[in-house]
Amino acid sequence: MIEVFDASRRRVAILENAYGVSEQQRINAVWYLYFSLPYKDPKNEYCKPFWYVRHNGGELYRIMPSQLSVDEAGASVYQCEHVLATLIDNVLFGYHIVGNLGVYTAEVIQYVLNHQLTKNWMLDQCDYRNQFEYGWEQESLLSALFSIASPLAGPYMWVTNTLTYPWKLSLKRLDTKGRPEMYVRRRHNMTTFQKERDPQQIVTRLYPLGYGEGVNQLGIADVNGGVPYLQSPKAVTDKYGIIERVWVDRRYEDPASLKAAAQAMLDELQEPQLSYQIGFQELPQSDYDKAAVGKRVRILFSETGESVDTYITEVQRTYDEINRSAFVVANRETSIASSLADMADRQRIEQTYAQGATQLYSQALQANCDSKNGAVMDFFIPKEMRIVNRVLAKVRMGQFRAYSQSTQNQESQVTTTSSTDSQAWTSSGGGGGTSTSSYGGGSIDTSEGGGGIVTDTGDSGINVHWIIASTQEAEGHSHGFSRVDSHQHRITLPDHTHQVIVPSHTHQVTVPSHTHSVTIPGHSHTVTIPGHSHQITHGIYKFGHPKGFSLWINGVRQANFLESTAELDITSFLVGSGKTIPRGSWLSLEVRPDDLAYISIDLVIQGFVQSRGDKTV
Repeated sequence: MIEVFDASRRRVAILENAYGVSEQQRINAVWYLYFSLPYKDPKNEYCKPFWYVRHNGGELYRIMPSQLSVDEAGASVYQCEHVLATLIDNVLFGYHIVGNLGVYTAEVIQYVLNHQLTKNWMLDQCDYRNQFEYGWEQESLLSALFSIASPLAGPYMWVTNTLTYPWKLSLKRLDTKGRPEMYVRRRHNMTTFQKERDPQQIVTRLYPLGYGEGVNQLGIADVNGGVPYLQSPKAVTDKYGIIERVWVDRRYEDPASLKAAAQAMLDELQEPQLSYQIGFQELPQSDYDKAAVGKRVRILFSETGESVDTYITEVQRTYDEINRSAFVVANRETSIASSLADMADRQRIEQTYAQGATQLYSQALQANCDSKNGAVMDFFIPKEMRIVNRVLAKVRMGQFRAYSQSTQNQESQVTTTSSTDSQAWTSSGGGGGTSTSSYGGGSIDTSEGGGGIVTDTGDSGINVHWIIASTQEAEGHSHGFSRVDSHQHRITLPDHTHQVIVPSHTHQVTVPSHTHSVTIPGHSHTVTIPGHSHQITHGIYKFGHPKGFSLWINGVRQANFLESTAELDITSFLVGSGKTIPRGSWLSLEVRPDDLAYISIDLVIQGFVQSRGDKTV
């Protein structure tokens, strides 16, 4: 019985005339249901695209393409896909990165399901708690969902439940080593048997590569002990030798996730795919339910007495002819051919992913500075730079530089100084000093004269005239004269000279103790400087004698250098607390000399920049 539901999941019809019903179920893939209706059946009108059907209470499918054929047995043939395919209808537009430490598998699944425009699916159970990082760009939700499980170790299976709404989705770990849930053997319930082994595409050494290009392409060496490849155990390499392959999937941006996916790939490829396609007869209801995807099965070969334990990876049922039903069991859920095809497809698909290239960019700074005010260079590492190869700096230090010696002033200025209080100053001398001058003596000659008459009035008031004549002194005696009243003598003095002799002598002056007091009253001075200019003298004038400098990164001293020139690799100095170089933020490099200095800094950054970022207009 096939039920039909409209777009709102309301049952609108039952297709009692449906025939040719078949179902294809494959592990970790979208399932399909096929059926036909007579082309004249009126219920064909209910079989509209994107409406839903359910067969015998099983999983829910939606109607997709249909084909009409008109002949004697004309029919409309319908192909339906599992409603898991509704996740194809929504996309992760742009670039999305989620996961890594602290974010578990269930949270990553929920992140994808949260991008449904209509919340058809919800997460039910998840048996894994890995912390892988995932990156998607322009991916459908279903493709992103399936890629979450690709790096998981061991067999897994996506399990759906469409009997409730929202539909439930679970990621289950398969137990392939337990007791068989179904037995199949010839001459009992096995109608056909086909065994296939293909050793042509065995791989025992796998080189996984992720995003990037050239030397900047992501590998696993950093998380694999420095070895860039994964290799099968010695027992396998002794059997098949070293067979190398390169697997490239640029969607991987985390080395741990890339390694895990590569290990799962190598585990699948290191042994040849062994698969069995088994046709089975109509089974009792108990066994019918066990013939399902993911169930363990044991195949018995009565002729040889051998048995194989495996699990079902695909079931194909033809409900009209049960003896045409078959299932496929394998030692793994994916064939070698499909794995290698997946490897090729990945390499084709990754061409649609945004890539990038190794970039080099530089900047320079020149500045005067001292020990307290360093030369600071700010530089930016964008978040799109997925790998920072190296950050190099060249520092040159010289003397502080000035470029002129004077300034210019074109306005007059008046400067006034004043003192409001009178002030007195006193100085004192100890006195008692004696100054002595000496003269060595000598003679002074008078000039000759022509003689003359001297008149004097005596005691009686009688004029007495002295006539003075030349006299001569003789040795041992002298000549004199006396006054005679009431008479006069006339003395005639002829022209003559006198000689005075000054003997050698000294003068002595004594200065007593004394003081001097000077009082300056309050006053002011006003000076007017008229408008003028100073001529600038151009040149380079150097100061300071720097001997070394210290290097600071983001305000933290990192190293000291006793040299005037240094070429430095500062990559390790930029690593932050998270053991990575910060992205999408400004960083600072500062050089502080030990004296006045002129600093020149040249910075070069090399890294792999991915071609993602905001659109510019």
